[in-house]
Amino acid sequence: MFRVAVFLFTLIIAACSLRPVRIVGGTSTTISSHPYLVSIIYNNEHVCGGSLISSRWILTAAHCIDGLTTSLLKVRVGSTHRSSGGTLITSISSIIIHEYYDEDSYDYDVGLIQLTSTLALTTTVATVSLPSSSYTIDIGTQCTVAGWGKTSYGGTLSETLLYLTVPIVSQTSCSATYIYRNTVTDQMICAGYTTGTMDTCQGDSGGPLVYNGIQVGIVSWGAECATVGYPGVYTRVSAIREWITKRAGI
Repeated sequence: MFRVAVFLFTLIIAACSLRPVRIVGGTSTTISSHPYLVSIIYNNEHVCGGSLISSRWILTAAHCIDGLTTSLLKVRVGSTHRSSGGTLITSISSIIIHEYYDEDSYDYDVGLIQLTSTLALTTTVATVSLPSSSYTIDIGTQCTVAGWGKTSYGGTLSETLLYLTVPIVSQTSCSATYIYRNTVTDQMICAGYTTGTMDTCQGDSGGPLVYNGIQVGIVSWGAECATVGYPGVYTRVSAIREWITKRAGI
């Protein structure tokens, strides 16, 4: 099963799992080290992560917010803890999904949340830089990813923020790895280990993959969580950079 946000609606309970992603094998951290990271909450449940790209816009994965209603959507900013602290934003202006998003392949897995009011930026609430559309990153580069997702596939969410560092993986080798599961497109970038020890997991989806202060990826999908032989797959931010500018003016 892939990491994907699975939204079950009866009175609507949401959960991020093709594999959405607590961090498996992660280390405790604080929001001060990742002040751009936010918790996306739906029907009072944490479903995904996201990143502040301006004082009014949040970047996340399309599968995290596709089909959601703004009245049930909240965002927590500025907190190390998933369910307390920081500021809980309850007024959302709009949700935007990439028009080419494919819920089966997770191609163009990117979305935007617009806040009704402008946030005051502080040491624990800050924006992350975005790459240019021509930005490239070398294979093996160590990037950081953080979140409140599950610590094992099918496990429980983490109450406090965890992070890990993962290396960028060759597009060719990643495509070959997933050849019988899914297509790794040009709008995706792979990062992680094949040892099955460290990875993102359900609930981490939508969070930022960051290198040197620049968000290079969005947690998107994978083979469950920390499955031996499979790295994680992220939306490549440089590939959808012009879309962000078009939709959010950033």
